[in-house]
Amino acid sequence: MGEKPISFRDKDGNFVSAADVWNAEKLEELFNTLNPNRRFRLEREKLAKEKAGEAEDQES
Repeated sequence: MGEKPISFRDKDGNFVSAADVWNAEKLEELFNTLNPNRRFRLEREKLAKEKAGEAEDQES
């Protein structure tokens, strides 16, 4: 069997691509539901990146 894209049926019974169903917001919500610590890690990394950017701006 060949590779088949993952697809779903919409409410009308038509096939819909998984890429159309799983947009960035829904994926983010799913990942945060499955791994609640992920959200905290991402926030820490974002703050660290902002602090590093501020430090670079002050050095220039």
